[in-house]
Amino acid sequence: MILQSHSLQARLRALTVLFMICWLMMPRAAAQVAEPKVVLVTLDGLRWQEVFYGADETIAKQRRYEPSAVNLQPLLTGNRAENLMPFLHTVVKKRGLLVGDQHRHSVMRVSNPWQVSYPGYSELLTGIADPRISSNQAINNPHISVFEWLAQQPSMQQKVAAFGSWRLFPFILNRARSGLMINAGFESFDAFTNEKISWLNKLQRQTPSPFAEVRQDIFTQQFALEYLRQAKPRLLLIAFGETDDYAHAGHYPQYLAAAQRADQFIAEIWQQLQQDPYYKDQTTLVITTDHGRGDTAHTWSRHGVSRQFSSLSRQDPVHGADGIWLGMLGPQIAARGVVTTREPWQQKQIASTIGQLLGYDFLQFQLKAAPAVAFAEPAMATQFRVSP
Repeated sequence: MILQSHSLQARLRALTVLFMICWLMMPRAAAQVAEPKVVLVTLDGLRWQEVFYGADETIAKQRRYEPSAVNLQPLLTGNRAENLMPFLHTVVKKRGLLVGDQHRHSVMRVSNPWQVSYPGYSELLTGIADPRISSNQAINNPHISVFEWLAQQPSMQQKVAAFGSWRLFPFILNRARSGLMINAGFESFDAFTNEKISWLNKLQRQTPSPFAEVRQDIFTQQFALEYLRQAKPRLLLIAFGETDDYAHAGHYPQYLAAAQRADQFIAEIWQQLQQDPYYKDQTTLVITTDHGRGDTAHTWSRHGVSRQFSSLSRQDPVHGADGIWLGMLGPQIAARGVVTTREPWQQKQIASTIGQLLGYDFLQFQLKAAPAVAFAEPAMATQFRVSP
């Protein structure tokens, strides 16, 4: 009997080992994210040319930038793209995806005809390119954004927020109707207070900005990081603005410096997300812009069309200003590098993409919105929640 018992135990152990070997060799399904989160970061008016190829020597060496030639030299040698935006290229591109390098058949465009900021952000956040939204006037957006819609879902209530350097975000996201937590422009932060927030509010009041409608990006960054630490949102917008304003001023060295700072800010955001158990391995970072810019050394500082002075007059658009870019990094994003696009991806697809990343189908609410971009492999089908 003892020999039979030992023999049985040996067979059971062998079967257990065989089962474990078979189990380990089985193909694994994509890991499910326990409670997905999304951080959307926008860099206003940053050209795809600098994103993928770094500092443009033709622009940088114009006679008017001669005093800055020494400072620009490190950006004009070696791998210019990595010199300018190292996090985007050494982390996002290698572990996630980038779209928008038109020289490599990777194309993304705005769909609205105006190619200026308010229409661009509205398209990005609502999934609709409404030609009636045609300028940067401070009017409340008539369309409901994916942020506003998601904030109404039971598991997302009080978990959606936005921080922006430009003062128009409360209008773009229609704070009056949506009730979203939005801090933008030169507003003091008052959602909660602590020693750091009090210091930031004071410093913002006492620090002059070179721009009339855009605060310095460092304040947007620091308010947003503190909100991430304390409030734990599941969907957050962080919108930087300095790149666009320095470009409009025609100051290429400062435009590049703003892009380089923004890349450092994004690295800091990602680091904080990975150090927080609430966000680690559950958060997707989406990085993009609201519009492109001119594609030559003479037009790089300009973009878009304006109808602000007359509803009947329309200037010709700046060539190339419809070209934009997108970066994505996170547990739901396959490591694809620069994605070749058969058809151009569209800015209006981002709203549905955000919804899908969080497990919601924005199209069930906004039938006119564009579908999500193909950010994952076909096998990774998303299971949507059904909204009440």
